Amino acid sequence: MSLLVSAYPDLKRRLAGRLGSADRAQEALHDTYIRLRRTEIVDEIRNPTSYLLSMALNIASNSARAEMKHLSAAEVNRLVDFPDDAPDPIQYAEARSELAAVDRALQKLPPRRRAIITRLWIENATYKELALEYSLSERTIRHEVLLATRHLHEATEVFSVEALQEQLSKVSSK
Repeated sequence: MSLLVSAYPDLKRRLAGRLGSADRAQEALHDTYIRLRRTEIVDEIRNPTSYLLSMALNIASNSARAEMKHLSAAEVNRLVDFPDDAPDPIQYAEARSELAAVDRALQKLPPRRRAIITRLWIENATYKELALEYSLSERTIRHEVLLATRHLHEATEVFSVEALQEQLSKVSSK
């Protein structure tokens, strides 16, 4: 340990050349000093200066590997500046209003048609499952869905089923 203290300037200079930074060299030597204080060396070391340099280089290498697992400042900033896709209060109110319009339109459908369209859109039931459940042909189920969709389009002025389903999923997940 006394060698580390007495040869510190030379060790730091040599490490800085190998590590590319005086700060990294100083940090590696500091960690080497701490490790030497914790360990007991029982065997004789032939070349103590080479031993200290190797130890410091290994410590610096391990530190560099550990640092690569952490996010850089730029990466943290990108995550912090990540845009919030959550609806703002106005969008939320509009979606609620549209949902209320859809609900009113659904209430005007005959009960079976309302149940079929609800199971299809919200529960993702298949035409085949609905046909078995209601003892109808798949063609009849498709016709019921078509009539329900037309009614909802007219009542809510929504021009695509996908847009309506997306709006329903956004609001119903709240």
